[in-house]
Amino acid sequence: MAIEGPVTQETQLNRILAASLLVVCLIAAIVGGTRPAPEPTRGGVGLEAARGAERIEVVTLEGTIGGPGGSTLVGLPTSPVEQLREAARDPSVKAVLLRINSPGGAVGSSQELYRAVTALHGAGKPVIAILENIAASGGYYVASAADKIYANPGTLTGSIGVIISGLSFGKLLENYGIEPQTFKTGEYKDLLSPFRSATPQEQRLLQNLVEDTLEQFIRDVAQGRQHLPEKADEVLEAEMIARRQSLDEDRVRQLADGRIFTGAQAVEVGLVDALGGYTEAVEDLRRMTGDPSLSPAGEGEGFQRVLRRLLSQGLSSQRQAAWLGRLLESNEAVGIPDVPLLWMAPEWTLR
Repeated sequence: MAIEGPVTQETQLNRILAASLLVVCLIAAIVGGTRPAPEPTRGGVGLEAARGAERIEVVTLEGTIGGPGGSTLVGLPTSPVEQLREAARDPSVKAVLLRINSPGGAVGSSQELYRAVTALHGAGKPVIAILENIAASGGYYVASAADKIYANPGTLTGSIGVIISGLSFGKLLENYGIEPQTFKTGEYKDLLSPFRSATPQEQRLLQNLVEDTLEQFIRDVAQGRQHLPEKADEVLEAEMIARRQSLDEDRVRQLADGRIFTGAQAVEVGLVDALGGYTEAVEDLRRMTGDPSLSPAGEGEGFQRVLRRLLSQGLSSQRQAAWLGRLLESNEAVGIPDVPLLWMAPEWTLR
């Protein structure tokens, strides 16, 4: 339950303006989709190409990985995995720039994104990942499939590992005279029940599960890093290539103890290719495609960010998320499922 102040006349006016802007944006999106694409802008990293023109598609992976997939707004793909798949199919997309700001999340969703990135290789489309504030565990898993990885010196990355956890309230309930009752069809059906501690057999089963998942993680990171793109010598220096080639499964396993690295440290061990960001990635993609005129396009979050800012007038953050979730037929406030996670706690910040 949230306590909110009275709705003022100014607040109501702001909401009406937000709704009006939404209608205008929807009409513009529909009408704009029927217009012929303008000629692509020549040069200039900061200039965006028109959708439909040959371009570098920008895909953003932000927040926890997992939960329900995104829906579509006016027929456009909204989830990162949908955007990556569409980029592989779209002949006007010549390369992909993947921006990652994620502490990780569910294993299956991370692997699905990893496969979507590798599918771009099969389509002959180079992809470069930029690690922003944090790209740890599942976030790094996805990035490792890219042709090249950039990071900032202070980016937090690595955290190669798997975790599954739970709480046991058994003794607490016993102190209050509460006795849970469970009816199940198999020995392990109430695995990780909060009403009791795990048995030795359950502990072994769970440990085997996370270790098997870790081996999958290690294998994919090694394959992703040892894969060299076409025209690798144009965007990867000899030292970068040597570091990547040294990351076989044994070497990745040595780094896969959950430790985190700064971007600068990750370069030294070969998890990241170079320090840099958006500008460097765009220039590399132009070299890899042989087209210096390509410009980036496709960042679809601007509309949602502007709309959220307008909705913030007089609405709590919970009601903003609920309103926007209903509007876009998605739910951003999704909890992490009780499955094995490739995860680093998001509280790591510089203060």
